[in-house]
Amino acid sequence: MSSPLVRHGLGTLGCPPPRTSTAPPDQRGGMDAGAVAGAGAPAGPLARMRRVAGAVAYAVSQLLLIAVLYGTYSFSRHLASGRESAALAAGKDVWRFERFLHLPSEAAVQRLALHSHLLIRAADWFYILVHFPSVILLLLWVFIRHRRHWTRVRNVLIMTTGIALIIHLSYPLAPPRFLPPVPHGSLVDTGAVYGPSPYGEGSGGIANEYAAMPSLHVGWSLLEAWAVITILHHRARWLMVLHPVLTIVVVVITANHYWLDGLVGASLVVVSIVVLDQANRAWAGRGLNRHETSLRIPAPTPATLVEAPSPAVPSPAVPSPAVPPVALPPPATSPESAAQSRVAGRDRAVAGGT
Repeated sequence: MSSPLVRHGLGTLGCPPPRTSTAPPDQRGGMDAGAVAGAGAPAGPLARMRRVAGAVAYAVSQLLLIAVLYGTYSFSRHLASGRESAALAAGKDVWRFERFLHLPSEAAVQRLALHSHLLIRAADWFYILVHFPSVILLLLWVFIRHRRHWTRVRNVLIMTTGIALIIHLSYPLAPPRFLPPVPHGSLVDTGAVYGPSPYGEGSGGIANEYAAMPSLHVGWSLLEAWAVITILHHRARWLMVLHPVLTIVVVVITANHYWLDGLVGASLVVVSIVVLDQANRAWAGRGLNRHETSLRIPAPTPATLVEAPSPAVPSPAVPSPAVPPVALPPPATSPESAAQSRVAGRDRAVAGGT
């Protein structure tokens, strides 16, 4: 059974016969909006201009869609104002729950990393420079080089981020660096102590500091790894598995997220992939029933129910059993009839001699 995580791509579902596509134009693999709009049009300057205009319009619409998503993400930080105490109380609850699950202590892991200031500064730079630029580069790469995969990557990103924003607004959570001293030692705000910090004065106040659950750093890194692995076919693509692993280590040692934040962020990506995969299958099933020729045998009409006379078929000859002849006894004759026969025979002989 193939997993939806590697199904879209992915050419791994066997090789079914080609079907008439019923998806919107932007979902038809390998064809951009301009090509679809200009299909069937005569070649010429006007047709080329229409295709270019269609492609530009589609690109602008996708850019606006991503801009709206980014604007909503940025605006969410203002809605967390005044809920700091609730976010800090939730942070303590998450810390206690992780100890109940026997997860490694974030403070103990950070204490090991603090032995190398170079490692901590590299983690801080990774936290700032990789998050947004990596997802932007992924979207550009898919849109320009692998258009047939654009819709599924875009939809997973939108669904994952949308659910994450709902959780951010309904469950504010303070990051570990805001917690008071914990049993295994206090957590250090590495961005503030060693720098750079994504929440300083030069950051522009984009991020919501009380939106630790779930971690979109981890969620988006898993999405990027999934996209690259399912689009490319070279064995080197599996190196992308290191991206989400490295990301969850970075967010923990910098005290920006709990383990659970990363696990929930990764789970949102998996759920989005599975749900959208089932939705695509349902869409394809409806399109098949609506547009393709049915393979069912049509029911007979009343005219076809009248039986035609069947041609005469000669029956095979069956030999009859041999019956032996029955010998009949000669008829009994009287003396008078015998004498008469002899006289008659003499008469015929005389007549023949004369």
